Amino acid sequence: MSLSRIAATALLVVSLNAAPARADGSHECFSGSRTWDGTYFELSASGCDGVGYSQVTVLIRFGPAQGAYSCASVFSWNGTLAGDRCGLL
Repeated sequence: MSLSRIAATALLVVSLNAAPARADGSHECFSGSRTWDGTYFELSASGCDGVGYSQVTVLIRFGPAQGAYSCASVFSWNGTLAGDRCGLL
């Protein structure tokens, strides 16, 4: 077996064992609150920094909504964030 074929096989094995990406972006916020709509949480947070608008992870450090969330979409503006269809991670 050639060295390039061994390297290609090793790369394939490593890539198959890698965890799939969970989000297209992430935001970290200082504080926030959440409301339950019966299925998902709606987030409102401040002191936020990050990138991404859909399928993002949101980490809230303090406040009633403290925790990590996976959100279908977020709108971020001037350090504030509104998250839609969010679930706890």
